[in-house]
Order: sequence, then structure tokens, then C-alpha cells
Amino acid sequence: MMNMKMMGAALLAGAMAVGCSQENTTEKAVSNEAALTVNGQTLTKAQIASDVEKILAAQGGKIPTNQIAYARQMFGNQLAQSFLVENVLVAKAKAEGFAVTEADRKAREDEFLKAAANMPDAPKSVEDYFKKFPLGEARARSEFENGILIDKMLKAYQAKEPKTDYAAEAQKKIDEIVAQNKKAETAEKDALAKISGFKAELDKTPAKDVAAKFAELAKANSACPSSAKGGDLGEFTHGQMVKEFDEVAFKLPVGKVSDPVKTQFGHHLILVTKKTPAVAAKGATPATPEKVQASHILVKAAGVQPLPKKEDLVKMLEKQGERAFAQKFVMDQVRAAKIEAAEEYKHFLPAAVEKPTEK
Repeated sequence: MMNMKMMGAALLAGAMAVGCSQENTTEKAVSNEAALTVNGQTLTKAQIASDVEKILAAQGGKIPTNQIAYARQMFGNQLAQSFLVENVLVAKAKAEGFAVTEADRKAREDEFLKAAANMPDAPKSVEDYFKKFPLGEARARSEFENGILIDKMLKAYQAKEPKTDYAAEAQKKIDEIVAQNKKAETAEKDALAKISGFKAELDKTPAKDVAAKFAELAKANSACPSSAKGGDLGEFTHGQMVKEFDEVAFKLPVGKVSDPVKTQFGHHLILVTKKTPAVAAKGATPATPEKVQASHILVKAAGVQPLPKKEDLVKMLEKQGERAFAQKFVMDQVRAAKIEAAEEYKHFLPAAVEKPTEK
């Protein structure tokens, strides 16, 4: 709905628990009864219902009919939550003397247009976005200003926090991945050696006894639940198994054991026990695809993780830190604010923090 980047209502919605299972009043006749009152500002149930319908209308019929009720509930929750968070934070920012400058507006405009550049029907300017906003131009301008104000306050408060050495944290994570990958490489070699040993054992087994020996090895060693059935996977058609497994199984002759096959799950040995050729459609009888019945032995091994670039990891950790700080800050402010909520909107209010009992 609101793709304007905001550290207020939109981004910080995750800081509050949305009770999606709550009854949705927008599907019923609504009144001007207050849904939420925050620091003297009131949002009525009728306002929520009206705004939800405007948002739905802006979707241009893109929402399937069977999902309209859920969409009403979701948009209604977002509107109520945004109203709550935005009003709490804006009131605090103004009380502490934060204000939006022209430089702040220009920086946010540039940031918004850059972020929106790849969106369908991307706005050519912020003014263009304001005019197309489903809840009206005035509402868009207000949310734009409030978003800047909230951002400014959050950044000021976060700047007072003890600095976190994200570069050191990133290096620690990289070192951990390197250590895990070394273990994974060793485990990979062990898994391949193990599955190759089973293959050698089966190669020495007389042809008439291969199926029984394969089932015995599968029951004792395979990491797949099919081990209980001697590795039997039943019949399957093309595309039901991962690509590497599928390709080998459909080429392998009945009664033959494959060489080790590597997939995302580990190393496999495959034994095809039955093949059913495809049958073309005839009259009222539909076509049936080619099928294979096969058993397998699976030896798992931990995969090697790709090593991230340190600078990318630092940025990710910084963003996580910002989100964690913002969520805690919002929750603290909401708990401290004067809020009244109708019964069906009380699930938006955060639970009180329990004070430790004195011993």
C-alpha cells in the first residue's frame, strides 16, 4: 500500500504484533466509534473502513474475490497500526524539537525515487507519487513529512548508543563459516568414500543377489526415510525427483546399480527395479507418462556455504542493528504513550514489561 520509505508506520510495523485472527469490523456496518485514540488524536472505525475501500479500489480488481475479506482485514490492521506508531513517534519528535528541513526533504526524495525506479509505473517525481496516492495527496504529504521526522529522531537516538564494531562481528562470522566449510569438506570426502564403498560391495555381489544386498545396505545405512523399505521410493515420473537423480534413474537399466550421484541432499546409489514406458492417448484413454520404480541409498554430508563479502556482511549487520534498535525504541514509546483502544483493537497494544520481583 504505502511504498514510501518510512522509519515510522511502514518499517516499524514489525515492532508490533498484528492479530490477523481478530474479527474484522470493516465487513460490518461501522460507526464513528473510536478505534484508537493516541495522545488525543482519534482514528474511528468508519475512517478505517473508508480508507480500506479506497485502497481496494486502487488495486483495480487485482485481488481475487475469495481474498477480498482477508485483504480488508490486512489493510485495516495496517492502517490502525500505522496510525498508532506514527502518532506516538511524531508527537515525541515534535516535543523534543526535531524538525524537517529542505535538505532533509531533498535527500528523502532522491532516496525514494532511486528505490522506486524499478517498480512498475514508477513515479517520475515525488509530486507524481503524491497525486496517485490512494488515500489522497494531503495524506501522502503528511506521511512523507512524518517519515522524515521519525527517521531523524531515530538516527539521533541511535547515535547516542554505544558503537558496535560490525566489522569485527562480520569477520567473526566469516571465520566461523570458513571453519564450518573445512569440516564440511572433510565430511564430504567421508560421505563419498562411504557411498563408494557400498558401490564396490554391490559390484562384487552376484547379479541375482544385488536387489537383496542393496535393500540390506539401505536399511542399515541410508539417511532417507525410505530405508525402512530397503530404499524403495516407489514409482515416479520425470520431474518428481531432483534433476541429477531424475537423469540417472531414467537412463539406468533395470537391475543395475548407478555410480555415486551427487544431489543437494547428499550422495546416492540408485537401483532401478522397474520401468514402465509412456503410452500415447487412444480414444477416451488418456496418455500416461514414462515411469520408473527405483530404490536408493543416501549418505548425507554438510554442504559448503558460500563465503560472503565482508563489506556486504557489515552492511547487513548494520541494517539488522538499526531494525533491532528501532523496534525496541518504538515499543518503549508506545508503552509510555497515552493510548485508548476499542476492544477489537487492543491486540495492537504491547504487553507491559514485567518488573523483576525483589527477593
